[in-house]
Amino acid sequence: MKAFDVIKDISDAICAKTKLSKKLLAVIVLFLIGLAALLVSELETQEKGPSEAVTEQSTQISGDEYAKELENRLISIISALDGAGETRVMVTLESGCEEVYLYNSDYGGNEEQGSKSSYEQKKEYVIVGDTQDEKGIVVRTVEPKVRGVAVVCKGAGSETIKNRIVQTVTALLDISSANVSVVQME
Repeated sequence: MKAFDVIKDISDAICAKTKLSKKLLAVIVLFLIGLAALLVSELETQEKGPSEAVTEQSTQISGDEYAKELENRLISIISALDGAGETRVMVTLESGCEEVYLYNSDYGGNEEQGSKSSYEQKKEYVIVGDTQDEKGIVVRTVEPKVRGVAVVCKGAGSETIKNRIVQTVTALLDISSANVSVVQME
């Protein structure tokens, strides 16, 4: 309690000398603490440098890592279904992660064969950085599309369990039931 008493005595002395209310002094102190926190965080960002800051923001997983993560999540969901039992899952992807870059587009038209006109879209990608380290600006990252899922579990001998698993996988991954195979584990 001594630290609290010391702080109270200091705040009383400041309020008496400056003729400020305790509430206004508390607001000023909180504002100064917030300002100090912003300055410290800005200094930390500047110390890292621009390339390190960009690297931290653009952590991206590979297609294999993405498939493994989906498999693990599906195993935890399917094995929790009543009657499914021990479960193994394999996910196949159509492609890996795809980055979509910022670009400027220009449409130009030219006359071809009489009255038909053709328009061409010209894309010019926006590049940032110096000549040594040029990079495009990533607008968004498109997750890989799931091609198929194979589920092997102890409870797949029951048609009811099999149907629940297919419904769960198709709902979670937004794929057709034709792309989901569920078989019983030996």
